[in-house]
Amino acid sequence: MSQLRVAVLLAVDKSFATLSYLHGWPRGLAADPRLTCTFVNTLDPDRRLRNRWILRQCDAIVMLHSVFSQGNLLRGDLAALIKRTTKPKAWFIGNEYKLMPEKMAFGEEFGINVLVSQILAEPVLDLYRERLGCNVVAIPNTGFDPSVFAPGPPLADRPIDIGYRAFDTPWYVGYRDRAVLAETFTRTRMAGLRVDVSIDPNDRFDETGWATFLQSCKVQLGCEAGTDFFELDDHTRLGVNAYLDEHPNATFDDVAERFFLEYPSPVSGRTISGRVIEAAATKTPQVLLEGAYGGLFQPGEHYISLQRDFENLDDVLTQLADLDRCERLAEAAFEVASARCTYNALITPLLAEIEKVARQTS
Repeated sequence: MSQLRVAVLLAVDKSFATLSYLHGWPRGLAADPRLTCTFVNTLDPDRRLRNRWILRQCDAIVMLHSVFSQGNLLRGDLAALIKRTTKPKAWFIGNEYKLMPEKMAFGEEFGINVLVSQILAEPVLDLYRERLGCNVVAIPNTGFDPSVFAPGPPLADRPIDIGYRAFDTPWYVGYRDRAVLAETFTRTRMAGLRVDVSIDPNDRFDETGWATFLQSCKVQLGCEAGTDFFELDDHTRLGVNAYLDEHPNATFDDVAERFFLEYPSPVSGRTISGRVIEAAATKTPQVLLEGAYGGLFQPGEHYISLQRDFENLDDVLTQLADLDRCERLAEAAFEVASARCTYNALITPLLAEIEKVARQTS
């Protein structure tokens, strides 16, 4: 196809202010020269005639993460229009660790042709293909937007030694990495360093504030996102939540022993966090817990690796004092982000799948 006309569905809501990827994807799609995008807010009830016109004129429909992440925000007349159209429909599925039965039903009900998963592991993608029978493509949930996430000043000029912001994770995902990182790096052994870490939702930044924070940090902490127990039926999530309702004083160790220790053949739904990509975009060195990071970033080459048992913490702190080496790591990570994680680069496999569907249905 030449320039593809795309109707882009998204939910515009103030509660999404601190989720930068929900803002970055619309900008990235709008700026892509291969596309002509018309954006439709699924929470706007007053565009019925306009929506019909848009859907008649477009070549394909792209539904972004916000359409169904915490809940289904595509309803009413617009939902009915989307269900009826036979044009290629791509859906960026969000939060692939909760409400999965509802999300699978959504994919079937709306006749999704292309499912976009932020989990990059083939076993997960195969489960989706088997369940939905559609094309599946893996794309990180966040891209590199240089208009917001630009390189910060030299590390010596950055006032914060160690920074971190994240949401805490529900226990049913199988780990407490974010909480443990925050707890560890606020202990007294960090005396003498300016440490600004938090998993409190009230301490999060909007998109520009987050970029400014990254540019102010000599190093950023991080870990993978997702779940250790990917499931399409939510049985572990539902079981853990029911157990915690009955045992409100239970510890994470209690939950782990009951639900995770003898879990048969778990499928990992771990994936790279968009915050890792955004830190790389600002040339902020990173200390990351051991993980795969989608194969994009390698320990010792792009970041300082922290063991899960924290046995090498003293060595990590020693490495942080070597600003020249940290600058080299940040530069290498920036090169990867610039080459492989721009929105233009991430949109390319999406277009390939949409065009494949278009050829199959023409």
